[in-house]
Amino acid sequence: MRSLLLLLACASLTIAAERQPNIILIYSDDHGWADLGAQGVDKDIRTPNLDQLAKDGVRFNRGYVSAPQCVPSRAGVMTGRYQQKFGVEDNGKGPLPLAEVTIAERLKSAGYVTGQVGKWHLDSGGKKGEKAVRLMKEHMPHGQGFDEYFRGELRQFYASHDLQGKPFADAPHVVTDERFRVVVQTEAALSFLDRRVAKPDQPFFLYLAWYAPHVPLESPEPWFSQTPANLPKERRQALSMIAAMDEGLGQLRAKLKAMNQEENTLIFFIGDNGAPLGAVWDGSINVPMVGQKGMLAEGGIRTPFLAAWPSKIPAGMVYDKPVINLDVAATAVALAGLPKDPILDGTNLLPYLLGKNQDAPHERLFWRWGSQAAVQEFPWKLIRLGDRVQLLFDISQPDGENINRNLFAQQPEVVARLNNALKAWSDTLLPPGLPTSFDEHHEGLYAEHDLILRTAPPVKNTAWICRNGTLEKKGDVSKFVADPKASPKARPFLALSGLSLKGAVTFTARTRSTQGGEASIAWRTQEDKDFIPANTVKFVWPAGPDLQEVKVLIPSKGRLIHLRISPPTAGDTTELDWIELQAEGGTPSRTDF
Repeated sequence: MRSLLLLLACASLTIAAERQPNIILIYSDDHGWADLGAQGVDKDIRTPNLDQLAKDGVRFNRGYVSAPQCVPSRAGVMTGRYQQKFGVEDNGKGPLPLAEVTIAERLKSAGYVTGQVGKWHLDSGGKKGEKAVRLMKEHMPHGQGFDEYFRGELRQFYASHDLQGKPFADAPHVVTDERFRVVVQTEAALSFLDRRVAKPDQPFFLYLAWYAPHVPLESPEPWFSQTPANLPKERRQALSMIAAMDEGLGQLRAKLKAMNQEENTLIFFIGDNGAPLGAVWDGSINVPMVGQKGMLAEGGIRTPFLAAWPSKIPAGMVYDKPVINLDVAATAVALAGLPKDPILDGTNLLPYLLGKNQDAPHERLFWRWGSQAAVQEFPWKLIRLGDRVQLLFDISQPDGENINRNLFAQQPEVVARLNNALKAWSDTLLPPGLPTSFDEHHEGLYAEHDLILRTAPPVKNTAWICRNGTLEKKGDVSKFVADPKASPKARPFLALSGLSLKGAVTFTARTRSTQGGEASIAWRTQEDKDFIPANTVKFVWPAGPDLQEVKVLIPSKGRLIHLRISPPTAGDTTELDWIELQAEGGTPSRTDF
């Protein structure tokens, strides 16, 4: 009898050891690397539940996504393949082909029940009209392996079940809910978990894609009132939207614990790409990284990236070797007991996290997005801007991509090796090859926004760039400081590109100047190849010992994309508190200096 009990106990342990874990993949939207309390970058961000997730598992310090934009990043994570291999390179290149096998389809074959909640964005591919409607119906989550779904971003959702768990006979059924989107999406995820209680032994896969802090920004309560009142409104809105996601994560983990599934559930939390800056700023930040959404600089592709599996992954890990969103699918396939598929570009991360493999998960990571291409072989990163510009950076430091640290000329052997690897990889894509042109919009992003040397600490929450000098923090304001190496006639000015403001724009600034004098604003529209004398307005910069507001109407005709602000003086005499831009009929966007 004792031998029989021992045999049964061993059998039970074997079954338990081989039990497939539940897998939850959470994707946030336009969520900058800095906006995670565990990163230790900004005191204003408070994410206690995300921080606890990091404490209970691993924070990937160098977690990347396969594109600096929503659709391709999601296509990559859903398939575990570089999305350029099947032609989904940017937001206009969708939908996700039905021939591509998603994580959900793979896990269904292993006995999992699968659920999707929130932003999908893999159905219409930017198409419009009847074609978009047809594509959406064919390519929604239920066409890509999901048994249950609550697909939608803002107020309208296509659902298989209502929030009480009742299935719709006419699924996908249209559900309208006017509440804050993160709250609704969290409830839908909790409802999916509730439906798992009846079958505790069946593993599940849940893909939860919160639509936050992506624009349109909102001020959800009670979180908005808990943000610091002195911050720009956009920043407060982003913080409150991230706090809503954080609270939702806490609810999900509490539900798992009540279901006795916490220790049998692997959770990934990843941002889909970096935060956008400038006039399209969503309030999130990427500091200390250079770049933003739409760039292959670190700020565009390095995001919050966490994983926790309390019974398996050691708690409190900080993993410094580069990983990528493509690794989620490869990890899920391995944990589900499915055979390794060579078509997957990701890597099963578990052996690396358990110390069974001391190598880096990837020798190199690759990107191609529009007219940009890049390859990383840590610590080296090569960025190509069409066939005109090549940049080589040592990214071992957070701000390593400053343009004046371009090591292209000093490291020809590294450049040659990385170019060969990048070309070989790009030849496997659809269409094959490296970009040969570089459009002006992206060139403006690189030239004006971030890839420049800043001798002073970067001004918080701003995409304005000071040319012929720097802006240095002085108490609650920033002062202009001329570059001693520049020509005496080359006084400092501010520049901001990547804008998209239609019609006349109102410029307002709060400033202080001991001398004041004549100042000017120059602008460039979408139709202008360069700045022209006619697109300049002069005004008087106020003088005095106190901060004063100055307001100027910029009589732009067309779509304004680029601004230059030339103050009257430099040095200690001219200071900035904030600048606000507002297009006709639009919402004002303020930058604090």
